[in-house]
Amino acid sequence: MQRLRSKSVLIPSIALAAVAATSWLSLHAGASPAAAVDPAEAAIKAAMSQMNDALKVLGKGVTAETKVAALDELTKFETALIAAKAQVPASAEKVDEKKRAAFVADYRKTLLETLKIACDAEAAIADGKYKDAEKLINNKLSAQKSAGHGKFKPEGM
Repeated sequence: MQRLRSKSVLIPSIALAAVAATSWLSLHAGASPAAAVDPAEAAIKAAMSQMNDALKVLGKGVTAETKVAALDELTKFETALIAAKAQVPASAEKVDEKKRAAFVADYRKTLLETLKIACDAEAAIADGKYKDAEKLINNKLSAQKSAGHGKFKPEGM
């Protein structure tokens, strides 16, 4: 099972690296600046997409029968979350320079809180407390997603 889990973490990580590399190439391979994609924002977008995909699967319910798959999806979610946390959102550019560091710190802290909730859900699943895990996933993670997007997601994205 550990080998399967390692592959499930490796593939999303490779995908995030590919997105980042593609973004970097578009910036540095003679592409026009208007057509260039911010590598950090591309990495965040890829991570958020991966997190959304995991939440869709997890939202279908967690049971003893889906335990392994749920743990796998949470691993994908957590991996993507950590990748997003390492970036600075494009919306930070619109924040007054004096307040920008606090904005970025708040972004990181929000993602850390989300990671804590995901880890709590993972622990609940590991303990066989599937209803507790579902509440964390469907209520707390969903609320974090809405709050975070409202606060940090750039307009038009």
